[in-house]
Amino acid sequence: MTYAKRKSQPARNAAAPQFKIEMAGLYMLFMETAPTVRLSSLKKAGLLIALCLAVTGTAPEAQAVRASKSKPAPHIEAVDGTSLLGSYLAGHVARSLRDSDNAAVYYRRALEKDPGNQDILDNAFQLELAAGDFASARALAQRLVKRQRDNSIAHIFLGVDAYRHHSFEEADDHFKIAQRSSSPEEPTVKLARAWVAVAEGHADKAIAALQVERKSAWATHFETVQRAFMADVAKKKAVALEAYRAVYDKKTPNARIAEAFARHLAVWGDNQEAQRVLDEAGAADTPLGKALMAELKAGKTPKLMVSNVEEGLAESFLGIGQVLAANNGIDAAQIYFRLALFLQPDSDIAKLELAELYGNVEQYTKAISVIEKIGETSPFWLNSQVRKALYLNALQKSDDAVALLAALSAKHPENQQILQTLAAIESARKKFDAAIPYYDRAIALLGTPEKKDWQLFYSRGIAFERTKQWAKAEPDFKKALELDPEQGAVLNYLGYSWLDQNMNIPEAFDLIKKAVKLRPNDGYIIDSLGWAYYMQKDYEQAVKHLDKAVELRPEDPTLNDHLGDVYWRLGRKLEAKFQWNQALTLNPEPEDVAKIKKKIESGLEDDAGPHAALESQPPAPTPAPSSVPAPTPAPEAPQPPAAKP
Repeated sequence: MTYAKRKSQPARNAAAPQFKIEMAGLYMLFMETAPTVRLSSLKKAGLLIALCLAVTGTAPEAQAVRASKSKPAPHIEAVDGTSLLGSYLAGHVARSLRDSDNAAVYYRRALEKDPGNQDILDNAFQLELAAGDFASARALAQRLVKRQRDNSIAHIFLGVDAYRHHSFEEADDHFKIAQRSSSPEEPTVKLARAWVAVAEGHADKAIAALQVERKSAWATHFETVQRAFMADVAKKKAVALEAYRAVYDKKTPNARIAEAFARHLAVWGDNQEAQRVLDEAGAADTPLGKALMAELKAGKTPKLMVSNVEEGLAESFLGIGQVLAANNGIDAAQIYFRLALFLQPDSDIAKLELAELYGNVEQYTKAISVIEKIGETSPFWLNSQVRKALYLNALQKSDDAVALLAALSAKHPENQQILQTLAAIESARKKFDAAIPYYDRAIALLGTPEKKDWQLFYSRGIAFERTKQWAKAEPDFKKALELDPEQGAVLNYLGYSWLDQNMNIPEAFDLIKKAVKLRPNDGYIIDSLGWAYYMQKDYEQAVKHLDKAVELRPEDPTLNDHLGDVYWRLGRKLEAKFQWNQALTLNPEPEDVAKIKKKIESGLEDDAGPHAALESQPPAPTPAPSSVPAPTPAPEAPQPPAAKP
C-alpha cells in the first residue's frame, strides 16, 4: 500500500480571507469591479444557468477551473456573434472564470448589438481597462460618463488620462466627481487629488490633507508613506524625513519602505545611514535593494523612489493594488495595476505584480506574456524568469521550465532560488536523482544553516528516501528538526519512516503525536498516527484516527484505502469494501490499483500482519504543492524571489 501524501498541503481552493473592505475604505470600487448580471430578462437563476449551458457549453468547466494548478484556465468557445443574449452570457461566464480576454471580446460584440445598454457598456469598459487596452477603455469611459455621470471608475480613469497629459485641472474635475460617490474612508480619490495639488504647486496643501488620522490603521500608514513621497517631490527634506521615520520606526521594517527611506537619506547626503537602513530591514537582499546597495557602496547618489508626480500617483495605485491582491480583491487589483502601468509603462514591479496576480488565478499564459515585457537589464529580470519557469511548470511544460532554469543557473551558479526551484520541480515529477545535486549545491551555499533552512534539508531527505538512500535521508530529517523542532511535516515523516522500519518505536510515536498536536487538522498527519496504531495491531485506536483523516481529506485515495484496511481488521467487511471502492474512484497510484482490486475481491488475509499491506519503503509525499514553489507564495516552500523589491 502506498504511503499517504503526508506532507501538509494547503488547500488550493480554500476561500481566501475576506477582505475587510469597509475598514480599508475600498468598498465602492471593489463592488463596482465585481461581475454583475443586470439584464431584466434574466431574473430567474434557473433560466440563466440553462442559457449558459446552452450557449457556451462550459458550465462544468466553471466548477473545474480551480481543480488543478497544472492545467490552463478553461477557454470559452465562440458563440454566434449575431446573438445579443449569447454574447452577453458568454462574456459573463468568461468573466466569472477570469478569462478577461474572451470576456472583453464577447462584451464588445454585445455592445455592438445594443450600444445603449449601460450595464454592458460599464462591463465592457472595465474589461478593456483590466486588459490594458487603454485606447478602447478611454473611448468607452467617455461614452459611459455621458450616460452615468457618477461612475467613479470611469472618472478615475479619465482623470488619470488627463493627469498623464499634465491637464491637472481637468484631472481634478474628474476626481472630484468620483469623490462624490466614494466612501469618506476610500483612499484612491483622496490621494489622486493630493497628487494633483502637488503637480499644481500646492504641496503644503496636499501634505496637510494626508495628516488626518484615519479609522483604518492601514490607510493611515499608506497615506503617511504617500506624504513622504510628496515631500520628496517638493524637496521638503524635514517633512519627508518625519514621515519616513513615522512608518519605518513604527512597524517591522518593510523592504520597499526601507528602500524608499534609504534613497531619501542618500539623496540628502547620508550614505552610511542609507546603507544601515537597507541592512537592518533586509532590503539589501531584494532585487532593487541589491542594485541600490551597489550604487551606495560605489559612492553614487541614487534617484528617489518617487521623483515626479507621475511616479507618485502610479505608486499610489500600485500600493492599493497590492493590498487588494493580498486580500482576494483580484478584479479590482488588476485594474489598479493597470492604472499604475498606464502612468508608468516601464514599471517592472507593476508588471511583476500583475503577472503574479494572473498566476494566482491560474492564468499562467497571461502571466508569462506580462513577464516577457520585463527586460534583461531590469533588477527584476532574474526574479521574473524564475516565475516564468514556475508558470511553465504549471502549464505541464516541465522540460521547458527545467531548461530555462538550468540556463539561468549556468549564468548564476550561486543563486539559491534557481537551485531550489530546479530541485523542487524535479522532485515534483519524481526525478529525485536529478533533484539531489541541486539540493546539494543549494545546501553547500548556505554556510551556517539558519532556522529557515529546515525546508532544504527536509526536501533533500525526501529525495534521498525516495531513492532508497535511508542512511543519507535520516541525517537530513534530523538536521531539519534541529533547525526547527516544531515542523509537523518533518516530525511526521521521520516518525512514520522509523515505524515502518520497526526501529525507534517509542521515539517514532512521540514524533507523530507531536506532529498531530502541532497540526491537528492535517489529515495526512492524522492518517500517519492512525496507520502507526494499525501497524502495531491496535485497530481500535487506529480506526479513530483513520476515520478523522478521511473526514479531513475525503479526496485522498490512500487515506480511504487505509480506512478500508482497518475496517476489515475490525470485522466491518462491507464498510471496508466500500472504502476500497471509494479509493479506486479517486485516481490512486497505478501500482496501488491492482492491490486495491485484489482486496475488494478477496479481502485481507486473516493471518497477515499489517506490514503485508505495505510496501517495504513508504514513498514520500508528493512535493507539490507545498514543497514545489507555487505562483501563489506558500510559507514552507522554496519560493521565487518576492515581487516586492
